[in-house]
Amino acid sequence: MLAVCACQPPSAPPARASQDAAAPPPGAAGAATPAPHDGAPPPQPAPPRRGGNGKPALVAADDGAALDSRSPVRLPPPPFGAALFRRAPAGSSAAPRLVKVAEKKNQITDEAAWFTTNGLALPMITAAPNADAGGASDTFPSFAPERYRDHVLVKAIGHGDHLALFYGPNFAEARFVAILDAAHTIVAFFDLESFLMPPEFDPKEAGFVKGSIGWAMVEDGVLYISSGHRTYAASSKGKNAYLSAIELASGQLLWQSAPLVCNAENFALHGDHLLCGYGFTAEPDFLYVLERATGKVVSKLPLKSGPEFLVEKDGKLFVRTYDTDYVFEIR
Repeated sequence: MLAVCACQPPSAPPARASQDAAAPPPGAAGAATPAPHDGAPPPQPAPPRRGGNGKPALVAADDGAALDSRSPVRLPPPPFGAALFRRAPAGSSAAPRLVKVAEKKNQITDEAAWFTTNGLALPMITAAPNADAGGASDTFPSFAPERYRDHVLVKAIGHGDHLALFYGPNFAEARFVAILDAAHTIVAFFDLESFLMPPEFDPKEAGFVKGSIGWAMVEDGVLYISSGHRTYAASSKGKNAYLSAIELASGQLLWQSAPLVCNAENFALHGDHLLCGYGFTAEPDFLYVLERATGKVVSKLPLKSGPEFLVEKDGKLFVRTYDTDYVFEIR
């Protein structure tokens, strides 16, 4: 079983403002191609694996080498704007209606208490912020390769029938996503570097607009994934914070959402719809409902500050924002 913890999102880079945002033009997606080995040096040997649950590793000790030998599917640049190339498999049920039933100020730093008090959890493990990139983690699943060549394991998300592993150059960035099935077999491996750097930005903002992969889950053979940077939207001319649907078997982009819909730590699947949120300092903050088949926004609700976590439980959606806690009934 994958251990569960309510983890704090990685620290954001210093926020800087730039020019006014501009509406992103539509684009087209190209064919996905395998990424060739780029000559990166092989990873240094890691210390012996230690399972956080005290159990022996569930796969051979050379599983990291097996991942290193794979060539991830390198995805072409997305349109960085709302686009539908092909519908994702999903039904056409009515969109859920979110009705606010509770709202209260929080203490900003009491997110752990929010999870505990409400009996909530996310299926997520992240590395300790001060973890040594060359060391092993006691918290990650023992069967998860701790490195992909010169990239470290940043995050593991367990969804029961599959596991998403995020790898990046450091513990605050994620570029590669490996999907493992319930038997811990790698069924897909993607390089999403092209999703991380917006096509338009002030050159002085380059160090702030390099994005990361935020959350991922698979449903009906489709990988739903969020991507974006954590600074002002104006820094990338508004081209930030997307949800995308990628066919797992081919790596083809099915759709990309409108910008500025998802920069919360996670998003949630609710039947034929996705629940997500966006917000940032001095920017509008909203909770969104998207069609799972097309990525179209079907409704949005204003929030008092930027959303951080969304967790569904017992017919309710619990939303943690920077300084306010909400509960919505899902009708």
